[in-house]
Amino acid sequence: MLIQISNYLFMGSLLLLIVTCIAKGALSQGFTSVTGLGGTSGSATDLNMEHNQKKHFQFQDSLVGRIVRSYFFWISVSGIIISMVISKL
Repeated sequence: MLIQISNYLFMGSLLLLIVTCIAKGALSQGFTSVTGLGGTSGSATDLNMEHNQKKHFQFQDSLVGRIVRSYFFWISVSGIIISMVISKL
């Protein structure tokens, strides 16, 4: 019985973690902002792509920070940890 509760808690927490990462990551920025194709028309080649690495790393840092600051992220991580502890009992 305890193992079954642990399994359901783990699966629910994992699902919440995936939904949180998708919602805070890709959906909050939109497709054009994630791919960097916001202002280009036609196909993006090496000649017309933006090569600003600092801006790219700053975007990645803010994306990870936004996910880590989310309450749902920490609820799902704690649910995974609790389910692991329950399975060891």
